[in-house]
Amino acid sequence: MGPRFFSSPPLYFITALFLIIPSLCAGDDPFFTDCSRPFNCGILKNLSFPFWGDTRPQYCGQQRYLLICNGMGSYPGIFINWREFILLGIDQLARPQMMTLSRTLPCPTTLDYGLFSPAKTVVNMTLFSSCSESNLSRVRIETSRRINCTTDGESGASKFSLFLRDNETNLVSCQEKVEVPVPKEALAEFTSGTLNLSGTLMRQFNVQDLKDNDFCERCLRSGGRCGSNRISPESFACYCRDRPYNIECGGKCYALHNNLLFNYCSHFVQIVS
Repeated sequence: MGPRFFSSPPLYFITALFLIIPSLCAGDDPFFTDCSRPFNCGILKNLSFPFWGDTRPQYCGQQRYLLICNGMGSYPGIFINWREFILLGIDQLARPQMMTLSRTLPCPTTLDYGLFSPAKTVVNMTLFSSCSESNLSRVRIETSRRINCTTDGESGASKFSLFLRDNETNLVSCQEKVEVPVPKEALAEFTSGTLNLSGTLMRQFNVQDLKDNDFCERCLRSGGRCGSNRISPESFACYCRDRPYNIECGGKCYALHNNLLFNYCSHFVQIVS
């Protein structure tokens, strides 16, 4: 009798895999389990690396990507340069990863340019921050071009942020000059006089994540979960079922799973009688 072909692996082969592999990989590493849990908040679901917060420990993400879900709104908050932004959306499949942010207050908050870069639809708006009210009598600044925003350690009663024209910059005393990302459309509306400064700053805008995802993609392909080193948080770690690795999983559990299960179960099994 000639060889017989089966469209799926024989029952005893499948049974062996289910008996042998679990015995070698019994008991997932707790760090793998922790980092398998996604971050969920409101309408945003299944957020993973580099984010952490709530039930996801810090080592499941990167330090500066902490998300806070207060249970009151539909979106999580993320702190950038000591100011809270609202994370409205994220495309985790895009390369680079794209996020949509909005401010919680109309304050001249800027980005951490080590983490993010403005999208092509965003421009920087130059504002003058922490300006003294006593100097405003020298020049007429319309209310549409000023905001009163408190800063840490200040009452905010007499500190303003302003949009100044070129001929006004030497007439008002301000502590700093800030480049603030805003949507191009919002800046055009502000310039035409149809939108005030507060409304301009409260418009949502897109940023690109500058983080290199190469290590994470390698980790995921090997069956692991992306995270950061618990001792050196700036370093990458791949948390696998058996133990943590530097970049990708490599234990005997994964050799069996990736070689036997993939190479054999994805092809026909030939039985020679």
